[in-house]
Amino acid sequence: MPSRRTFEPAYRGVIFDLDETLIDSRTAWRYTVEETLMSVANRRIDARPLVEEYHRRPWRDSLAILLDDPEERQRAGELCERIAGRSAMKRLLVFDGTGMALDEIRGAHIEIGAISRLPHAVALKQAQATGLDRFLTVLSATPEGGGWDAGARAGECLSYFGREAGACIFVGAEARDVEAAGKLGVVALRAAWPPGGESPGGEALASPAAAAVALLFGLEAAGLSPETEAG
Repeated sequence: MPSRRTFEPAYRGVIFDLDETLIDSRTAWRYTVEETLMSVANRRIDARPLVEEYHRRPWRDSLAILLDDPEERQRAGELCERIAGRSAMKRLLVFDGTGMALDEIRGAHIEIGAISRLPHAVALKQAQATGLDRFLTVLSATPEGGGWDAGARAGECLSYFGREAGACIFVGAEARDVEAAGKLGVVALRAAWPPGGESPGGEALASPAAAAVALLFGLEAAGLSPETEAG
């Protein structure tokens, strides 16, 4: 990749879905479920077969197939929340190539935003645990008690950037989130690298490195057509 300091980047801002495209939570999820079952039911399990289907879903979904007793499920759900917010943080990972890509993006003076389904305190703690916080210009998390709204979160990042929507890219893994962000006027692209994510037809960024290339050199350089649209 050419020197990041010798050219004007194609875009001036990017918004990533923190939960889906930057942080790989599978190992932390597995640890949380296994530790919870051992504590609540004195059962040692291997949660790997459940990871791809359940790690993005509420704790109650996986616990419903692991525990028959309603009281145990209740206690397990509360314990999952506590473990996920403490010891499991150490097991959060980032997807391969994420650090290098974000370093390239930041080095080109492109502003980086992230949106999250989690409350701000938890999302920030995850960003700090993975070292992603040092790259972020803004983090837009879901208000306490609020529902997930990718469009609203991306819009908040755009307002903070203070740039025209067309000068920014949104990168998400779920088609509906990409569509919601696209309605803001940003170039909304789907990330193909998160395992277990949606894989509808159409073009998508193959890796974090491809996202960096698109931001620095344009969509065509990343193997996408200039007319690429959300979903």
